[in-house]
Amino acid sequence: MSQTAEKGIADLINNLFRIFRVAGAKCRVLDEPFPSKFHESDPLKIYESYNRFLKSKTDHDGSIKNEDKLPLTTITERNDKKEYNVSHGGLYKLYHDIKLVCIMLINYFPQGSKKYQMVDKFYKFATELMLREAYKIGAQLVYETNLDDDERETDSSRTELEKAISADFIKIATNYTVPVTETYHITTKDLELFSSTIERSEIDYRPHELPNSNFEINKVIPQTSLLDEAPKLGFLAANTSGIPDPTLPPTEMMTRFLHPNWYALPTTVWLKYNGFSSWAPSFNENGTVIDSTTKGTIWLNRVGYMQELIKKEKELHEDLSKEQETTKDEEKKTDMLDDADLDQTKKNEKTANEAEVKTEEENLRNDSNNNIKIENLFAWTPSNQLTDSDIALLKDGKGEQLVNDTLSRIARLRKSRIAKRLREPTDDERNLYFKARLLLKEIMLSKTDQPLKLSNHTSFPIVQVNYNGTIPVVRTQPVKKKKYRR
Repeated sequence: MSQTAEKGIADLINNLFRIFRVAGAKCRVLDEPFPSKFHESDPLKIYESYNRFLKSKTDHDGSIKNEDKLPLTTITERNDKKEYNVSHGGLYKLYHDIKLVCIMLINYFPQGSKKYQMVDKFYKFATELMLREAYKIGAQLVYETNLDDDERETDSSRTELEKAISADFIKIATNYTVPVTETYHITTKDLELFSSTIERSEIDYRPHELPNSNFEINKVIPQTSLLDEAPKLGFLAANTSGIPDPTLPPTEMMTRFLHPNWYALPTTVWLKYNGFSSWAPSFNENGTVIDSTTKGTIWLNRVGYMQELIKKEKELHEDLSKEQETTKDEEKKTDMLDDADLDQTKKNEKTANEAEVKTEEENLRNDSNNNIKIENLFAWTPSNQLTDSDIALLKDGKGEQLVNDTLSRIARLRKSRIAKRLREPTDDERNLYFKARLLLKEIMLSKTDQPLKLSNHTSFPIVQVNYNGTIPVVRTQPVKKKKYRR
């Protein structure tokens, strides 16, 4: 065999072993020892020939002759020695060893146990993976050689690799079959009872262990006539008629589904106090989804007002610095032009003027430093009733005690108000109410460090291909008309 053909088989075996190491980590098929001198060319006779091999090595008592001298190996050891890569038919040799080890383990573990199922799944997975990869490489070689007939005649390495893989593929494919599902069956006086499916492997050659002598084993053969056809495109549209089609299955899927637009969500309510609008709150946002402060900040950033504000502040500072420089230059020029024989009164006036200019500059600096930020002014509400002492208690971790004290004060004020038969709450009671709201908000924000995990609702359809019904849409809220009596 040429070097290119051997390299193609070596790459195939190495890629398969990378997957087998991960898939067989728990069942330990690759590390199970087996006799190194045993080999059967016919895959259908591996179990029978292995039994004859063991009988030739055992005594009358059933013990193996010279067990210490019996050479053993593993699949991993053979792969490390490159025994599957060099020789002709290496893919079948790998399948032969995997099937032999799986037969040994399957016939050792009790039927239906966890290890029994793991070994059976690994055998099916490994066999199907080898068949798929061999078929893919063979189809690729046929496609490449069909592109150019001259190249096919000259390139002998492709034909050698194709022959080697096709021979192993035919051996494995003719031996591997998917087992038929079986169940237990018993006949009673009135009914025919069937059990669930029996998890029995294809390479388990032991006799069936029936739970009772009255049980029988049935093979389950699927019937294709019982499968429902997928609905056509015309049935996927919305059902316009009020009466459902009796030939179709029920279309109700989400019985407990509530669309959020079916109900009126609370929004910000704007308040009007006429003459008292200068100090009274201008809106009420109890129970709203989004407060007005977040909406205002979003719109300010969207419009670009903050960037314009920063630009204006920079321009104002630049103008002030230029004016100060010009005034200093003019003062120097006037000092140079003035005569030395000026009166003391002019000097006093000059010092007075300089003092006034300095005071004006200091006032300008103070005004520029004490600019009010429109963000804070817009975000401020009459409900902000936290003092410096309250903020200090929150930082010390005494926020819960402060909330309890505030709520107890509200309860005392409410009790005294009810005793006086007053319906409207007092200003102190309102201030304490807003203060309690702010304290609870700060405590909740400080303790929720990580976002909460939201579980998916089971009523929503996630994987549903053939759905015959319609998903509920937004309903219009009916307006009730008042009935006038005559």
